[in-house]
This record gives sequence, structure tokens and C-alpha cells, in this order.
Amino acid sequence: MIDIHCHLLFGVDDGSDSLEESVGMLEKASKQGIDSIILTPHYRHAMFSYNNDTIEQNFRTLLPYAKKLGIKLFLGTEYHVNSYMMDYFQKGRCHTLGDTRYVLTEYSHESQYSYIVQMTQEVLRKGAIPVIAHVERYGAITEEPARAQELRDMGAWIQCNCDAVLGNEGRKTKKFCKKLLKEGWIDVIASDSHGLLKRTCKMEECFKYVSRKFGADYAGELFERNPGIIISEIHRQ
Repeated sequence: MIDIHCHLLFGVDDGSDSLEESVGMLEKASKQGIDSIILTPHYRHAMFSYNNDTIEQNFRTLLPYAKKLGIKLFLGTEYHVNSYMMDYFQKGRCHTLGDTRYVLTEYSHESQYSYIVQMTQEVLRKGAIPVIAHVERYGAITEEPARAQELRDMGAWIQCNCDAVLGNEGRKTKKFCKKLLKEGWIDVIASDSHGLLKRTCKMEECFKYVSRKFGADYAGELFERNPGIIISEIHRQ
């Protein structure tokens, strides 16, 4: 499996607190069958500083541990959308997903659908592909699930978290995810893991659940083939 959204990189946001915790998270990922991970530290103005030097340094520190476990690591960003987002990416101040065309975009819970559409179109106009992070958190979409497909029709990808699919974020959220899965409106499921004790990685459990409820082929698409498209673009660079 491939995890395109996680906070395994230590000391840079509200995810892993230490190198030791990051290594433990890598070991847990390996046991679950994950062989490629895109690390996505938060960028959110006035909440997370996103120190590029620290991110790069800690990433290099972590690489040998991942290699020993047979895991390929790449850098990305979970970017809380704002008007200068694409300028930041184009100037190299933040990483897209593995420095590909794919951009992991995050919104506020209360963001208006018109704003999500506007910023999705802005990313697309700049030649990038928005991957809308944990879509189950945005009321503008959970209230009208078909909007997820509208965004896909524009060219965006839809990402859900394992915890949400498994019901760990409540019955209402699980019902929304089931609706999207039933309709085929999800492109990627990722861990969004933050630690060994908080918001842990449940990729294997979620893969088995989706396989059982919605078919092994669809599970393979969500956990392997679609995220593999992003990884393959990294290798072509």
C-alpha cells in the first residue's frame, strides 16, 4: 500500500514528537504492508510555521531508517488553502506531493462550497491537480455528498481518512464515507496518522474493511493503484 497523507515527520507540526516516534510509526506502517509514504507536514498560517530547513533536515535524518524497512519516503505538504498557495508551491517554499503536479489541499470545517470550488479551479488553472484532504470534514460537502463527484468532474481527487471510513470519527461520518464508497466518489484513502498513541495508522484494517464491503478491486484502486499514479510521476521526474 501507499500512504499519501501522514504526519510521520518528527518535530515539525502536531504529528510525531521525536525521531523515536517517527521510527516507531515507520515500523508500524511496514507491518501493515505500506512500502511508500508521502510525508505531509501542515502548512497553515498562524498555526504551523512550516520551517522548510527543519523539514528537509528531519526528512534526511529519517531516510536511512525507512530504507532499512524497505519503505520509500517522499516529501509533501498538507496545505491549508489560501490565495497565495500556488505561488508558494511554484517558488519552492512548500512541497507538492513528492514535488509532482498533485497538491494536498485542506479547508476549514466551515468553508463554503463556493470557496472550495473557487480554489479547486485556481489549482487546476495553474496546471496542478488538487487532492482534497479528508473530505469528510467539510460540512459543505457532507451535507450534499454529490458535491464530491462535482469536484472530481472538475479534475480534483477526493481523499478520505481511514479513521473516518472505519467509524472512529462517528456514525454520521462513517455513513457519509459509505455513501461515497458506494458511489465510487473516493480516489484515495490515507492514514492521516499523527503518532503511535494518537490518530494511529489503520491502513491495513481499513483496506480489509473496504475489500470486504466494496470489493478487493476498489480497495486496490484506493490504497495502491491511484496513489501509485502519484508515485510513478515522482519516478518520471
